[in-house]
Amino acid sequence: MPRLIVESGADAGMVYILRDEAVTLGRSASCTIQMADKRASRHHTVLRMQRNSYVAEDLGSKNGTLLNEDPLVGRVLLKSGDRLQVGDTVLVFEREHDSDSFNAVDVSGSGRVRMVKEEISASREERRIESSTGAGVMPESVEAGVLRDPFERLKVLYQVADSIRSILNTEELLEHILDILWRVVKPTRGVILLVDQVENVLEPVVVRSNSGDTEEITISQGIVERAMSEQVAILVSDAVSDLRFSANESVALSRIRSAICAPLVVKEEVLGVIYVDTQELDLVSYTNDELELISGIANQAALAISNARLYQQSLHQQALDRELEIARTIQTNLLPKSFPHTPGVEMAAMSLPARKVGGDFYDFIRLEDGRIAIVVADVSGKGVAAAILTATIRASVRMETHLGGRHGVAGVVGAVNRWTCRDASNNMFATMFYGVLNPGDMSFEFTNAGHVYPVIFRANGDIIPLEAGGCFLGIMEMVDYQSDFVTFAPGDMLVIYTDGITDSHNADDEVFGLDRLMEVARNNRGKSAVEVRDSIHTATLQFRGQHEQFDDLTLLVAKF
Repeated sequence: MPRLIVESGADAGMVYILRDEAVTLGRSASCTIQMADKRASRHHTVLRMQRNSYVAEDLGSKNGTLLNEDPLVGRVLLKSGDRLQVGDTVLVFEREHDSDSFNAVDVSGSGRVRMVKEEISASREERRIESSTGAGVMPESVEAGVLRDPFERLKVLYQVADSIRSILNTEELLEHILDILWRVVKPTRGVILLVDQVENVLEPVVVRSNSGDTEEITISQGIVERAMSEQVAILVSDAVSDLRFSANESVALSRIRSAICAPLVVKEEVLGVIYVDTQELDLVSYTNDELELISGIANQAALAISNARLYQQSLHQQALDRELEIARTIQTNLLPKSFPHTPGVEMAAMSLPARKVGGDFYDFIRLEDGRIAIVVADVSGKGVAAAILTATIRASVRMETHLGGRHGVAGVVGAVNRWTCRDASNNMFATMFYGVLNPGDMSFEFTNAGHVYPVIFRANGDIIPLEAGGCFLGIMEMVDYQSDFVTFAPGDMLVIYTDGITDSHNADDEVFGLDRLMEVARNNRGKSAVEVRDSIHTATLQFRGQHEQFDDLTLLVAKF
């Protein structure tokens, strides 16, 4: 039975037997395994049962979980000897009977396939190297003697190709392939085993027996391994007297008269195997003719399986693209629909994700007393994860602005930081610039949470970076952010941006940089805020050329 052994830490020497479907580790008394470790989170890590092992996943802990000294990212299937570090505690995962990919595997609805080991010699087998190249009419039932004619075998292969080429559902396809085999080679039992694309484990997908009993089917592990590793179809013509099977395995296989195992290969990738056999009392005994035919059927089947998988992946990708497009629309709708109309100041902004959705955002929040809060933020990473954290930060900024604005900008950002620490998953953080403009006297209070410095271009030519603030959001909860004040005069211009602007790369791997940004801003300062914004964006596009957008970019311009 799987177990965790505490190798080091406060509970060193403890052994925990894993029996539950889900095993949680952490300091909380509600955890399956409660840990006396100050660096462990209350709910730190979870192990979820999966077949004869467990999958480990970090629960968004503050210090993260290490697997074999590397950060645990996503869900990872544990192997015997893997080391998990939770806080300062190291636990070793062990399975009492560790097994390789070809041991018995349970299959829902299709019984059990058990593989037994044996030494395989070439003395009593015939083989054929598999080709990796390349709903109609079902092949007709074929008499055994007819298959001796190579033209008849070729006719069957044409019928097979025609009957399976349009089946794009994998399960339906595999059942159809077994139907074909039952018609043309009349096996007693048949199994199609495929390699799991995620866990790289060979699993039976469809199982059939003339007796209708698929409670447990025993087949040779050595034959399957050799068929896959050498990419050959293997014929066992007389299993009962075959010296390759040891005594106890001969008992298990004593009823098998002949068997064929053919690998499913596409472009040198082994997808799995087709296995069929006949029983001792059956009249059918396979020869090279059946071996050649099943080898050809396996070639056709492998291509059909690959096409079906590609089709399913295409449908999944289309569904994902639709969902991402919806998410992009939602994220776009979270941005301000218009810019503030305030006497004495003109504002314009834009935000473009590098992917469908991104981790940048800007916002204008009008307060009851007429002041305007201006926000630009950049969440680490790109894509869906960054977009989700972006939405939570935006919500907390709006809430704290309205509820806690009386505490000043530093108080608002401090509160947002605490929310971010609780909401951010492992290794995620955000930078943010937050300021409040008073249109009455054009005073501007601001704080900078690790963001690239916004720049004020004064009418007299001076350039002032806005630096006061503190560290990133989401790094530590208790941060004392500093704030500062500036006052804008007619002719001044404020440019706030994310590093997607300055870090834009061209084909020579050069970056756009702050100097180019400032040059473009200075050269266009006589234009409107929208024109300045567009000029800077156009300059990054021209600089980047055909090189794709590397990072989300956001730009906000205010002219006074």
